[in-house]
Amino acid sequence: MAGLRERIHKLGRLILSQHRSPFRVAVALFLGFVVGCTPTFGVQILICLALATVLRLNLPIMYAAANISIPPLIPVIGLASVQLGEWAAHGRLATLSQADFAADRLHDTVVRFFWAWLRGGVLLGAAIGVLVGGAVYLGLRRRARLHPLSEAPSLPDPLVQVIARSQERFLPAHPRYRYYARYKYRLDPVYTALCQRVPKDAEVLDLGCGLGMLPIALAEAGRGKRQLGLDWDAEKIAVGQRAAADLPSVELQRADIHQSALPPCDVVTLIDVLHYYEPAKQDALLLRVVTALRPGGLLLIRETDPERRGGAGLTRFIERAMVRLGWNLGPAVRYRSLGGLQQALETLGFAVEVTDLAATTHPGNVLLSCRKPAVTACEPAVTAYEPAVTA
Repeated sequence: MAGLRERIHKLGRLILSQHRSPFRVAVALFLGFVVGCTPTFGVQILICLALATVLRLNLPIMYAAANISIPPLIPVIGLASVQLGEWAAHGRLATLSQADFAADRLHDTVVRFFWAWLRGGVLLGAAIGVLVGGAVYLGLRRRARLHPLSEAPSLPDPLVQVIARSQERFLPAHPRYRYYARYKYRLDPVYTALCQRVPKDAEVLDLGCGLGMLPIALAEAGRGKRQLGLDWDAEKIAVGQRAAADLPSVELQRADIHQSALPPCDVVTLIDVLHYYEPAKQDALLLRVVTALRPGGLLLIRETDPERRGGAGLTRFIERAMVRLGWNLGPAVRYRSLGGLQQALETLGFAVEVTDLAATTHPGNVLLSCRKPAVTACEPAVTAYEPAVTA
């Protein structure tokens, strides 16, 4: 009996340990309360399962929050949600009269109150979720600071420290850049993945570097003897230059990656860049890359596979929203099929290896590791590097 109890406790600890970062726990609580306050009785576990799977959140915590709608509380939650929903939609509280229960109006009454409950339930659940989730988030953050070893990160300790040091460099930046860098470093697996793939003695060229987050992370990890980042967004480059001011190996330049000369290098990275250009421009850029890469060099590309089911559509939506909001200065978003991109790379002589790199914030993503042959029959001439600043 004691052995069974211990196995049950072990299983419980294992389940609760999944996706337990303060942010993920807070989001799980928030969504759980939203689901629990809506009139979705009977399918709440299915909704929680779908949300937890797609967003990679802690299912037990989310479902526990959804059980706020236990029988004794259902009348209270229902009444509060209906009144809140009616007020939000029509600016008045819901009322009932005997005529509303007449046979010819009963259906309309039920439908009206259902939608009022749904609207109000979302608002009520969101309010509870912000309060409880925010309190839990702050409590877990405080606990992590007091007991840093209790977090048991899944990444090797050196990589955890690399990410922590990298995000600290953006603390003096404007809040929109500070918080973007903070959560991008934490949630996007591309930084730790590339810190494990880039050789220590390589000269790295990051095309479309944005804030320079990848060159900074590589420098913090001791990966690459030189990290050069090029991007045409002057504001982001300026923010990155300030963040990397005391990293002598990092150089960030404002430049047009389609026009500026690319220096000879050992590693080229294209992280979420190609889909901002039409296929002809993508091919032209890849040709410039293969010219700049030394024999045996490595090209690392992170893109979304548009044919993958599941979260790839969410990633495409986020990228298009970023363009419309002006965060990314790409002209449009044009995803190429994974097979078409792989074929284009192999035509240029690359040996291509595809690795799944999906994450909560970037579902459907893949990493293409493309190795240039060590010896080529006809090596293209390489143009000397001259930093070019575009207007």
